[in-house]
Amino acid sequence: MLTFPGPSEITVFHPDVFAVIDGPRTECIKSDWYDLLHPNMSLVTVRDKRIHTARRRQWKYGLNAKDRYQERVLRYVDQLDRCIEADVATGRVSEVTDLFYWFGFDRMGDFIFNKAFDMLSRQQWHHVILLLQRALSILGPLGPVPWLVQIAFKVLPRTGVLKDWFDMMTWCEAQMLDRMESPENPSETPDVAHYLLQDARQRRGQWPWLTGDSILAIVAGSEPTAAVLVATFYELAKNPNHTHLIWLELQHVDIRDARALSVNCPHLEAVIAEALRLYPALPTGGNRKTTQHGITIGGTFIPPDTTIVAPRFSIFRREDCYERANEFIPERWYKRPEMVKNKSGYTPFGTGHHSCLGRVVAMNDLRLVIARLISKYRFRFSPGEMGDGVIKDLRDQFTSNPGRLRLVFELREGEVSSDPL
Repeated sequence: MLTFPGPSEITVFHPDVFAVIDGPRTECIKSDWYDLLHPNMSLVTVRDKRIHTARRRQWKYGLNAKDRYQERVLRYVDQLDRCIEADVATGRVSEVTDLFYWFGFDRMGDFIFNKAFDMLSRQQWHHVILLLQRALSILGPLGPVPWLVQIAFKVLPRTGVLKDWFDMMTWCEAQMLDRMESPENPSETPDVAHYLLQDARQRRGQWPWLTGDSILAIVAGSEPTAAVLVATFYELAKNPNHTHLIWLELQHVDIRDARALSVNCPHLEAVIAEALRLYPALPTGGNRKTTQHGITIGGTFIPPDTTIVAPRFSIFRREDCYERANEFIPERWYKRPEMVKNKSGYTPFGTGHHSCLGRVVAMNDLRLVIARLISKYRFRFSPGEMGDGVIKDLRDQFTSNPGRLRLVFELREGEVSSDPL
């Protein structure tokens, strides 16, 4: 008798899904979507657990020096500050979406390749970042059909968005080649590429990893941070009382010390946590696939060889997990814990062996930028605007891509706190 296979994908909204598909005992593997870069490979896209563990170890070497990177990130916080200061001096509206993305990519270029894109200093987009953003636009509409992406890559002529994709790949390869030929400066903190190249020189057949990991580093390290900054300042402009509470916390803290900010500024931490909840960096990405035994989530059995989609954007807004789930209420994370009914559904940086290795670096970037701008400026929406485009124009292209945000900044000259913390 003939049998015809039915759909093999399911979307799961149960908050336990992340612990089941990514927890320490899971048998799930990454879905077919992660073959996107084939034949190139990266830490994010490799589907073999054993290989993933080994490659993750190499990335850890580069990221464990995070304390030494603070001075390097501060130079880009300074540049961001100068851009906004120039807008204030000339009475211009600040295009903060551009500014935050320029910050993210400049900072990550330095972090990975010891070379910035110089977008903040030039106040213009780098051509390859525009290529990258256009190339990533195909991941939204074609994400549910990864096989179609592979066919397009192999069969269709390299024009339009496909040309952007391959031009971006070629550029990343060139950057890694250039980095290989650059002499090491022992007086500087090694960039992440230093550790990846060190591993590649000791093993054969590592070139596909270097190309794939360079793309991973630029995208995964830049876009999420920028998107969360846009979301955070959108909510703070809507709710200026939270800006004031953070400003009060900052009166007795070194705003250039990320560790001090994390310890002494609970409302700042809560604002970041709430922004990550409402606007996750990966709205629906991170698909997994069951293996031969299947899995059970919330009492429901999911059979073998089934792709599981777990949309963070929806799960993080469940009313049975969070009181007033669609509202921006940072106090739920430290003053009103009863408003968090089920923490298991909150995994903004993933969980288990697939959790984000750059979590601490990303959080420090967010703390340093938010603290600097709030300590120095007041801000509001541009006249006649309410920032609605941030949500209305938000696109899911694996990473979150919010709409434009335009703010008017004003210096806090002579402002002194008179309120107790």
